[in-house]
Amino acid sequence: MPVRTALITGAAGGICSALSRALAARGDRLVLFDRDETALKELTSELSETTEVRALIGDVREAARLERELGALTGEWTPQILVNGVGGDTRVVPLENLDEAFLNDSLALNVLPVLTTMRLCAPAMKRSGYGRIVNFSSAGGRTYSHFSNAAYVAAKSAVLGLTKQAAYELAPFGVCVNAVAHGPIATQRIADAWTDRPEEERQAVLSRIPVGRLGTVAEAVGSVLQLCSEEAGFTTGTVIDVNGGLLI
Repeated sequence: MPVRTALITGAAGGICSALSRALAARGDRLVLFDRDETALKELTSELSETTEVRALIGDVREAARLERELGALTGEWTPQILVNGVGGDTRVVPLENLDEAFLNDSLALNVLPVLTTMRLCAPAMKRSGYGRIVNFSSAGGRTYSHFSNAAYVAAKSAVLGLTKQAAYELAPFGVCVNAVAHGPIATQRIADAWTDRPEEERQAVLSRIPVGRLGTVAEAVGSVLQLCSEEAGFTTGTVIDVNGGLLI
């Protein structure tokens, strides 16, 4: 299997750090982007023992900087795999307490970086006739969220629209674009928010998940890893639900 270069945004996060380890284990070259300098350096040091790794420290909301950083990825470092893993919001805010600024913030974090990275990576993928793009939406983007708010749900719904249109445009060039809609996965962030919930609320959430529990990080990684594979060449424009059978 050829060595591919994978760009992962939000690489130091719970799901994406585990994904980075899995991609390194199969031999891919990694470009890891995150704003958490300490965590990113630790992950880079760890994975450098397995594969070639570049660390890019920055905020994906800074489009001009992102364009400079990605523009410098040439030759063997040109991404053939892109995973947009940045995003999230665990603030439960009623609709009447949201305003336009709140929505703008959510779009800036959850949607605009997806557009920017796809825009920057797609031309080289088209020229090479190969590409795998996986965007993180959420179960909330498919329906509603127990853990967040309407602005977040709107943003993650927009990610699905971007994914569908990009898949349609890029499919003739061998570039597959898909989204993963994770349900409640027990990352550290979700686990912290979960423990703050009253027991009655926790049981109400679990009652809507047929498997009766939160998902694990390893379970979240599995579907993303598959969509990044060579074998996923006939899978594009899809949304993979990873939610334990969540009733939606």
